[in-house]
Amino acid sequence: MKRKDSPAQKKTKATVYMTEDEETLLNELFIKRLREKRKTDKSALFCEGIRLLFEKEIGRNSNG
Repeated sequence: MKRKDSPAQKKTKATVYMTEDEETLLNELFIKRLREKRKTDKSALFCEGIRLLFEKEIGRNSNG
C-alpha cells in the first residue's frame, strides 16, 4: 500500500454519516491538532482512524 505522501496517491470521495456526538469528537480532535500546530484536515483524521482500526482488527501495519 502506498504512503499518504506519495504523489501518485489516488483519492476517493466518500459521504460519512455520523451522530452529533461523533461529529463533536471529530471536531475536538481537529481543534486539538490545530492548537498543537499539527497541520491536518478532517479527511486526514478519517484516514488515520481507518488505518488504526485496520491495525487493531487485522493486526498488521498497513504502511508496508
